[in-house]
Amino acid sequence: MTKPLTPGKLRGLQRASTPGGMFTILAIDHQDALRRVMPESETSDDALTRFKLNVVAVVQSEISGVLLDPVLSATQAISAGLTNRIGLLVELEKADYNLEPMPLTVEIDAAWSVQKTKKMGADGVKLFFYYHPDDTAHAQKQEATIRRIVADCMTADIPLYAEPIIYAHGVEANTQAFVEDFPRAVIESAKRINALDVDILKLEFPVNVRHQPDESAWIDACAELAASIDVPWVLLSAGVDFDTYTRQVKIACETGAAGYMVGRAIWGDATKITDASERLQWLQSEGKRRMHTLAQIAGEYGTPWTEHYHPQDISTSWFRTY
Repeated sequence: MTKPLTPGKLRGLQRASTPGGMFTILAIDHQDALRRVMPESETSDDALTRFKLNVVAVVQSEISGVLLDPVLSATQAISAGLTNRIGLLVELEKADYNLEPMPLTVEIDAAWSVQKTKKMGADGVKLFFYYHPDDTAHAQKQEATIRRIVADCMTADIPLYAEPIIYAHGVEANTQAFVEDFPRAVIESAKRINALDVDILKLEFPVNVRHQPDESAWIDACAELAASIDVPWVLLSAGVDFDTYTRQVKIACETGAAGYMVGRAIWGDATKITDASERLQWLQSEGKRRMHTLAQIAGEYGTPWTEHYHPQDISTSWFRTY
């Protein structure tokens, strides 16, 4: 059963997806996380912006949308001539997700908002937040923020891409107990955030593949995830290598995902190349090849987001109450 979608959200999803309804999105909204992996001579704000815009310019022919940040890249990309063929998503959260110590509670910069994201012409809002279904007090605090953002997105009529990230709760991170419980935590979290009326879920692969190499377990977990939610979901890359991510995307799409938002699996290796011309050459060859490969997989196996949504009923007086 599909849900009705208001015209602003409908248009936003159309712009950020392929004609076939798949999200093939480049994620390069990283700030401090990017600064830490770039060569020391390229850690200034200007250098980070230049790197981001170079990546976008090279691969934009292979993507349906791009996820950028409001500090270093979103408006800069527009000014640099970001093609209007692809959708623009902008992150909302203040904290970069590799800050140390890790800030568990999501924070929105007082100077940035859903309304400003829509005002600048963006096609979607992305909200990254830490979440664990068993950490009740913290989960409730995060849910309160999400509800507020959901309401803001409804008012602005812009899609919300919600990104819950699991953290260790009650066990040590990366221990056997954490690994074994990870699928349940991802799926239960997705189910709960789904219930808050977000538009798209951007999710971790629901298996720790480093500890669970059996692809049949990957298929089972992804199928259970898809059956637990009724909004489209896309797969994030979480820093895994490209070959692993390719296998994850295929299984995720075969079991119901509507595509992906991929970051470091595309451009992470480029940060290790210190010569600017060599880096650009790598992006033009390997970077584009990677994006093209993923887009082919999503196009062949994915479930279009249009199988979850339909346009709202329209009358000749719809605009009077809009």
